[in-house]
Amino acid sequence: MNAPFSMASEVPAHVPPHLVRDFRIEALPGIETDCTRAVADSVRGGPDIFFGLTSRRGGTWVVTRHELMREVYQDTEAFSSRHNADFSAMIGETWPLLPLEADPPQHAGWRMLLNPIFAPARMKTLEAQIEVLANELIDAVLAKGEADFLADFAGVFPIRIFLRMFGLPLEHTEKFVTWEREILHSVTLEGRQHGLRATIGYLRGVIAERRVQPADDLISYIANARIDGRLLTDDDALGLAMLLYVAGLDTVAATLGFMFKHLAEHSADQQMLRDDPALIPNAIEEMLRAYPIVISGRMVLHDLDFHGVHMKAGDVVTLATPLAGRDDREFASPDKVDLRREKVSHITFAAGPHRCVGSHLARRELRIALEAWLKRVPPFRIRPGEKPLTHGLNQFGVSYLPLVWDRA
Repeated sequence: MNAPFSMASEVPAHVPPHLVRDFRIEALPGIETDCTRAVADSVRGGPDIFFGLTSRRGGTWVVTRHELMREVYQDTEAFSSRHNADFSAMIGETWPLLPLEADPPQHAGWRMLLNPIFAPARMKTLEAQIEVLANELIDAVLAKGEADFLADFAGVFPIRIFLRMFGLPLEHTEKFVTWEREILHSVTLEGRQHGLRATIGYLRGVIAERRVQPADDLISYIANARIDGRLLTDDDALGLAMLLYVAGLDTVAATLGFMFKHLAEHSADQQMLRDDPALIPNAIEEMLRAYPIVISGRMVLHDLDFHGVHMKAGDVVTLATPLAGRDDREFASPDKVDLRREKVSHITFAAGPHRCVGSHLARRELRIALEAWLKRVPPFRIRPGEKPLTHGLNQFGVSYLPLVWDRA
């Protein structure tokens, strides 16, 4: 663990000095080439819970163990999700991301609005469309013998699927992705605020249009949905739409980047899946465990002692799933990606009432992408002389992944 750095103003009086650590993820050695391993290595040998000083959240309790994170996720009486992302507060507004920033019992009603949309049976009806898109994108690069995987596939494939479901125009994809990257990955507050304001202004306009003239799409469903017999307020509809927008434009793309980076760097694993495609579902779960992307948060609702650490109401708790996936108490040899690993019980999609509503769609997209590439593209590897780039801040991802393969 890095030595503490001087940010005394961020450390509340109830925090013992020996638990204060530098947790600026973006400054960790190795973050640009293997961000998951870098953040996991940074906490090993340290306390299970420490007070981390960060660039974005200021001071926050950081929970490093899988089971403790699961406990925080599930204990909604002690830990609130209301200020998980706090996008609205960043620009002086007050609407929550829904259902992510709603606590039980109110959370259940918001979740019930979305459950039918993302149910496994409904996701299965999209399978043919997803397969067609995957193959179209492969067609565009196959004969070239190379691809910038993020630009040519991962950054296009799940985003087009989402935009079609959501009902936003594909011709604006570049604009949407730019705004989303500003929100999640900008290193400046001004950059994040710009992306937020642009996105919010656009979504509010579309929601208003769909209330007057609905279409057969998800944003029309949100615009005209009712809860407890009443039409959603403008802010409620925005909160639902904004959460789906941010999740739909980044999470699967980031996960695909890590999965294909791993397979390009580990030819034996890639060949294993080519020889036995039936292993793909298990391989997906193992790579989800090893390469989680989300750093979530909770707020302490009342003073409590949590596994020997005194927390006070209003404290922020950070749940970094990349730490959970590499916990050596939970997983044997956690840094080894074993595509045959049994009983991969990860919390990459969170746990408890806020478990990711889109996990069924995400798994389907990941499976179809892997099946199509391994079936149609010859063994791929990192382009000689180059190296992939990764990033980690509020959400982890692969910034650059140059792949090559032998042309037929």
